[in-house]
Amino acid sequence: MTFFAELRRRNVIRVAGLYIVTAWLLVQIADVLLPVFEAPVWVMKVMVGLLALGFLPALIFSWVFELTPEGLKREVDIDRSQSIVDRTARKLDVAVILLLLAVGAMVWFRPSPMGSESTFADGREPPKPVQEAKVDSDPQAASIAVLPFADLSQAGDQSYFSDGMSEEILNVLVKVKGLEVASRTSSFAFKGEQSLGIPVIAKQLGVRHVLEGSVRRAGGTIRITAQLIDADVDRHLWSETFDRPLTAENVFAIQDEIAQAIVEALVAALPADAVRASAQDTTSNLTAYDNYLRARALVRSRRELRLADTLLGTSLQQDPNYAAAWALRSGLQILIGEYTDAPLSIEEQEQRGIEYADRALALAPDNAQALAAKAQIRSRAVSSLRAKHDLAEIFRDFERSLEIDPDNPDTLNWVGLAWGQVGQLDKALEAFQRCVAVDPQASACSENEYDALYGLDRHDEAWQRYLAAFDRGAVTDTYTNFGLLARQGQRAAFTYASNQARYLPRWHRHDALYEAFRHLDADHSALLSEVRDFADREHIDLHNGYRALLLVPLGAHDLVPFLPLVWGEDNRRYRQSREFKRYVRESGVLDYWREVGFPPTCQPVEQDDFRCD
Repeated sequence: MTFFAELRRRNVIRVAGLYIVTAWLLVQIADVLLPVFEAPVWVMKVMVGLLALGFLPALIFSWVFELTPEGLKREVDIDRSQSIVDRTARKLDVAVILLLLAVGAMVWFRPSPMGSESTFADGREPPKPVQEAKVDSDPQAASIAVLPFADLSQAGDQSYFSDGMSEEILNVLVKVKGLEVASRTSSFAFKGEQSLGIPVIAKQLGVRHVLEGSVRRAGGTIRITAQLIDADVDRHLWSETFDRPLTAENVFAIQDEIAQAIVEALVAALPADAVRASAQDTTSNLTAYDNYLRARALVRSRRELRLADTLLGTSLQQDPNYAAAWALRSGLQILIGEYTDAPLSIEEQEQRGIEYADRALALAPDNAQALAAKAQIRSRAVSSLRAKHDLAEIFRDFERSLEIDPDNPDTLNWVGLAWGQVGQLDKALEAFQRCVAVDPQASACSENEYDALYGLDRHDEAWQRYLAAFDRGAVTDTYTNFGLLARQGQRAAFTYASNQARYLPRWHRHDALYEAFRHLDADHSALLSEVRDFADREHIDLHNGYRALLLVPLGAHDLVPFLPLVWGEDNRRYRQSREFKRYVRESGVLDYWREVGFPPTCQPVEQDDFRCD
């Protein structure tokens, strides 16, 4: 008998087939179950290694031993006339056939890579390879929204990290020439709303493609799954799962790989010279990066800003050369003074902000966020007469920031306010409108847009933009344009707003304020005197920016008003007051006008004077 025939007789070949099929099934089952229990990556590696090592001993065992009715016996000790190897062979054949059927079923019904990892699996067809799923050359096809990735951690407390991954990928994609990317705020408004369906979300965001995914952190490993969907046909163009050791380098590498895969999938719709941008791995310290993402999530939501400042401080202790953290901490100083009871004075907070911005720029001279934050801090100090800075230099910093990052909503909003400060309302309106186009959910830009229209005396347009912003949820109760509400006959809204804590709480004559705004040409000195007496009794500081909105149009010209509104009809008397002239001189605005030219509302008079209509 030949050796091969002996292998068949002893069922060694059947055992080999059974072992291989069984091992493959075990690996597939482990691939599904191990992530559920957040097992580290090495568990799978060890399992595959043990199965491979066990193959040869299984063959040797089947050669040496035979299964008999009395149990396992050495093959050499068995009388061949009583051997039951044929029955054993038939049982092994049945087992192999059944296992092969199971393998076939798993291959046939196997879901897309997202299926076991994400809540996004919804019955859509499995993704095709990128090279088989190129989009057409329609320029409209070069558009994408990046939805916030799902947090699949066991505790569900890593959303700041999964959101951060999405945002970093978005930041890479916005640098790709020819690719239109929906703003972060607009895309993140659909967080947890995948049940609406990708086509619906894409239509509302005005894009053709959507990137969605999930992140799971477990111990020292990370699993990130991403998929690109063509919303026009609700079909996957690309999908991939990344299993890596959890390091900062790997996180940035995955971001790059995802962005590159998207560019390759959309290459037909992009210009030939489309730039393949990369993630800026500005730190190799994972703890520093993690604290940065925690802080950024708080800053985005305007929550626990002092905690965010502490987290950034910890991040910078871990990596003092982390430019992005310095830049974020610089802009944060502006917000701390606006949203919290800061432990430092405004001047000290602004001094810190300038210092942090300078640290960021020393490390990364083209850091757009640091340039914009530094410019805004100086612009605010000028507008409130806390310090004098060169306004022309401030505008140069804003322009440089926008050259680097032209669609940053914060920068567009801040430069719009700066244009309003010097009376260039047309330029201010352009900046606010760009900001709203980039980020329709940015309430500050939406509010400033209708303010600029109102300051230009385009009252009906301002009201229409107010209603549009209100309809999309971009109007807050933080700020009120009282003149706009009064002109539109919104008595209830006016009186409700004027009674809020930041204006005149506990005042009993809100209707009188409303009627005064309806007739601003009249003399309201008596009403204003009553308000001042009330504020003294109630210990209300009238010199905050919000109360100036309510009182400057009534004649309280000693207060510093909200500048985009200064240039409209409501504040005509203020523009002709001594206080306004003093403000323009002390703030350095007059020096700026002399250097670059006067705004449409104002003209020079003789050598050292000016007048405003």
